Amino acid sequence: MYLMLYSEQKRCLHRVFNCIFSRSKSAHSELTTVELMKSYCLLYGFDAVTLSDANARVLDRCVDRAVYRIFGVCDNDNVSSLRTVLGLHGVSSMVKNRRAKFLEGLLDTAIAALMHIHYINCLG
Repeated sequence: MYLMLYSEQKRCLHRVFNCIFSRSKSAHSELTTVELMKSYCLLYGFDAVTLSDANARVLDRCVDRAVYRIFGVCDNDNVSSLRTVLGLHGVSSMVKNRRAKFLEGLLDTAIAALMHIHYINCLG
């Protein structure tokens, strides 16, 4: 099941990136393409599953390939530098950050619900 999820995510990432890349060429702005890629391509659905190191490396290579296509660089050092400057950190760290934000929102919601229940019980 997880293998299917990761291969589907990889296929979806390529498909959406190719669509964004082909349509954003007319904007003549690489940064526009990068921001669209960050918004639409990366890591939806990985808040709930554990990402292995091997799968993170596969998805990192997909992001590297996208950076290569956007900026036309072929050297790994240049791709790494661009990813750092653009905020495209490693996939595993992006997943950890998204999961932490998700859990924080979930915790805030749960605390608000408990406070509401406590308030109702205190009035009664």
